Amino acid sequence: MARGPNPRKAAAKPGSGTRRRVRAGKAKPLVGLALAGGGPFGAVYEIGALMALHESLEGVDLNNLDVYVGVSAGSFLAAALANRVHVSEIYGIFIEGEEEEGALTPEVFMRPAFREYLRRARSVPPILLDSLWQYVRQPFARGALESFAALGRAIPTGIFDNDTIHQYLHAVFTQPGRTDDFRRLQRRLYLVATDLDSGESVSFGRPGHDHVPISKAVQASAALPGLFPPVEIDGRSFVDGALKKTLHASEALNDGAKLVICVNPLVPYDAGLAAEKGRGRHRRS
Repeated sequence: MARGPNPRKAAAKPGSGTRRRVRAGKAKPLVGLALAGGGPFGAVYEIGALMALHESLEGVDLNNLDVYVGVSAGSFLAAALANRVHVSEIYGIFIEGEEEEGALTPEVFMRPAFREYLRRARSVPPILLDSLWQYVRQPFARGALESFAALGRAIPTGIFDNDTIHQYLHAVFTQPGRTDDFRRLQRRLYLVATDLDSGESVSFGRPGHDHVPISKAVQASAALPGLFPPVEIDGRSFVDGALKKTLHASEALNDGAKLVICVNPLVPYDAGLAAEKGRGRHRRS
């Protein structure tokens, strides 16, 4: 006589299959990449580190992570990786200076800010007249130095024109398969700049700030005071995002990233600790 299925075994099978399905359906932990500031040399350092990670981390696609965070020089690289520009292509553009369409040349960063110079020059006559009038009215109460201090407003806020950076990146990110819109990216991208008026860090790519073009956000995040003029966005002025923190890895952690790969060329240096270790070596010798 043929025996029927054992009820206990039959009941166990659905349960075990359910457990397997739960494990298989568990969400994959989020992985992020945070790239810090550091100027041109910092960008070169970060590209070298990214090339090393690309060659050594088997199975890790730097164009297929979940969250990208960029600050200052790192904003260029984070925006490019989130737009699926391969790290080898970034290396060719930045390091080898490939003379192909989209190559990044020094002229992009080092074009004089003629419009800023002209705007400031136009402000000199009215400021000078007002300063003279203030001095004539109260020559002893104010003094010459205080009366003419307003002329400081005529000093250019930057040497180089960073609008060329915005134009260059807009041309790169509007090519087929790429986008200059945070909201159309397949991956999350946050580019951090500093609000010049409030001193607060602003993360472009977050709700409320994701309508700003990616190229414009990079321009703001890399607007190093003294070299580049502040970038005006929605009536606010923004400068380099590294003025408060160089890395801002917390942007990825706040999104739930369980692993964040951080590349920071600005390594702190403790002179006191170095001197102490030096004395220790002398004592041992």
